[in-house]
Amino acid sequence: MRYLLTALLIALPFTAQAEEPVFCTARINDRDVVMGYDKAEAKLSDTYSRRELLATKWGRHDCPSYVVLRSLTPELTDEERLPFCLRVDDNGDSVVGYDLGERDAWGRCRAGTGTVCTRVNQTTAAAGALTSAAARRSINGLQALPDGSGAVIISGTGGYISGALASLGGAAAAVAASPMLLTGAVVSVVAVGGTLYACHDS
Repeated sequence: MRYLLTALLIALPFTAQAEEPVFCTARINDRDVVMGYDKAEAKLSDTYSRRELLATKWGRHDCPSYVVLRSLTPELTDEERLPFCLRVDDNGDSVVGYDLGERDAWGRCRAGTGTVCTRVNQTTAAAGALTSAAARRSINGLQALPDGSGAVIISGTGGYISGALASLGGAAAAVAASPMLLTGAVVSVVAVGGTLYACHDS
């Protein structure tokens, strides 16, 4: 019950003139989760596709994609969420997480990369160190995404990324010891909104 209430509160934007919330249901990791959102705000949202707005979708899983993505990444703004899309299961019925990539009209990932992103930590210093390194071009392969989110990304094996983070010292070096990066698998690390995410095989 606490999870459902948290998802509901997270999905609702805090605006002084918010209308009564519209309730919807999303299927996340094979569980029905009730959320609420401001319908008037949704009509103005750049993250709410015209297809979603016009669709008469009366099924039981009817939450707009941006509401679901907000509930999964409450620490980000809509602009900072731009690099991410919703990953769904093979049946397309349940959201299994979020990934890097272009969204389709329903907010789902267009390309099936087979990875899921996980928040590594919310240490502003570590994310800031990566952002600064991207501006200085001091780490090979570290680049800013051109989508207006302010995100920077580096991809490679876990060992390479751990080494790159360790070279920055401080908070970034502490992240280098994350179990997700020490597996050696190919991953991407994204710094956005003061938070680091690791995107790896699901």
